[in-house]
Amino acid sequence: MKLSEKAIGTTFKTGKLEHIILAHDEGSGTTMCLLKDFWKTARFDNDTANYVASDIRNDLNTKFLKVLATEVGAENIVEHTVDLITDDGRKDYGTVTDKISLLTTTQFREFIEILDKYNPGRWWWTATALSSKTWTDCVRCVGLNGVLYINLCNISGGVRPFYILKSSISVSDED
Repeated sequence: MKLSEKAIGTTFKTGKLEHIILAHDEGSGTTMCLLKDFWKTARFDNDTANYVASDIRNDLNTKFLKVLATEVGAENIVEHTVDLITDDGRKDYGTVTDKISLLTTTQFREFIEILDKYNPGRWWWTATALSSKTWTDCVRCVGLNGVLYINLCNISGGVRPFYILKSSISVSDED
């Protein structure tokens, strides 16, 4: 079956990865996905909460991108814009275009009803910094209970990659 035929809020597997379907966009023929569990546990960065300059962004768009491309085909992974507005509303970090990212807190809130069903029971990073003015080493994360918290960027937390795939790819009919 085609990815576009799978229901929002269900999962599908490709090789060793299991993905959650967050949304379909019929107009662009794409599907927003989040890895069901952690890809790994890692620091966001050693000293910055700015996702653009972070180690985690580099790892997602090199190491994880290679893993996902092997399973779905590089041509089926679509670039998307990540809005890096901070939790206190500052826009200093701007936006960035990636193939793989972390969810922002805005996206987390948008998909909360789906994400509650797939809570890994451990905390994980978002791409949203607390502030670009003060506490510039603090990043918003999702706590083990599914509630938003903050953590220092140099503490290891769960990494759940977010990506957009072409909806025309074939996937298993099984959840």
